[in-house]
Amino acid sequence: MVKRILFLVSFVFYLSSNTLAQSNGKLQIHFMDVGQGDGTLLISPLGETVLFDNGARGNCDKPLSYLQQLGVTKIDYHIASHYHTDHIGCTSQVLSEFPLQKTAYDRGGTYPSSTFDSYVSKVGSKRQTATKSTVVTLDGSSAKPVRVNFVALNGNGIATDNENDLSLVAVVHYGNFEAVIGGDLSGFKSENYEDIETSVAPDVGQVEVYKVHHHGSRYSSNSNWLNTIKPMIGIISTGNGNTYGHPTIECLERLHKAGVKTYWTETGNGADPEPGYAIVGHNIVVEVAPTATSFSVTYNDTHVDNYPFWGETPVVVPKYAWSKKSDKYHYTNCEYVKNISAANLENGDTPPQGKILHNGCPK
Repeated sequence: MVKRILFLVSFVFYLSSNTLAQSNGKLQIHFMDVGQGDGTLLISPLGETVLFDNGARGNCDKPLSYLQQLGVTKIDYHIASHYHTDHIGCTSQVLSEFPLQKTAYDRGGTYPSSTFDSYVSKVGSKRQTATKSTVVTLDGSSAKPVRVNFVALNGNGIATDNENDLSLVAVVHYGNFEAVIGGDLSGFKSENYEDIETSVAPDVGQVEVYKVHHHGSRYSSNSNWLNTIKPMIGIISTGNGNTYGHPTIECLERLHKAGVKTYWTETGNGADPEPGYAIVGHNIVVEVAPTATSFSVTYNDTHVDNYPFWGETPVVVPKYAWSKKSDKYHYTNCEYVKNISAANLENGDTPPQGKILHNGCPK
């Protein structure tokens, strides 16, 4: 009897410690660097997990190692935006390591590929077709739950057989914070694409964070979409050396014209990141504390930017930094800034007179 009680106590402690290993009391959204693909992990303040897509086939070590580093032991919900191999290509590997506990939501239907067949086989009876009325509630017993609402799928009523157009669109709500994650949704009627974004935007509304559709392709992020959802920041998941030219200059110009600062998982193989508007940050983590009026963005492991929620007083962050004793100045996100002593550090919203910009800044 004593042994049985000790076993139960140990088992409960094991479960609690593994939940706490991944949670920190905040909403966390980890936009993982999975190369040319997509994989995003949401961890609720109480430790429930939602995996939006899971990485690209043939490059599964990236999501696996990152999830292991976080201390994740299981996935509560899996959400497949659509059925391309760069979004669900690691289903078998990831869910073998981190077993699915509850439901795998997707757009339903079938798709002619071995990757899709592997996905269906792995999620098994936990597979469920999402609807526009489906809501996934996390931390339901808490005073401040997290809600994931599905607002569009399968072209949102627009006839199309393009798999990107069919993407499932989810909006994350936590208090006054919102983020939208919509796979490879299209925004232009061109070639075999349709403009799905314009019809979906009103159901999304204003958000703080936008997971940029289709890795920053020229067919994503139209002006109607951006002017409606008004994101503060955009996350671009792209891979070095990709053959698609992602992210594209066309998409980036629309984002930057709309005042959206972008964070990229990798440099990609398209347009160059523009200093002051784009940061290559690898694994990018958005966090929101329960009583916060702002959210943080951590990139390159240690760099942190902060943004107010819409409607809150903006936090003014200087654009430039320099040392009193140097003839050069830097963007504030440059690595060299942290080497400047507090006694010599100066900041400003405009470049200092008589100094030149550090070559290659930011680094």
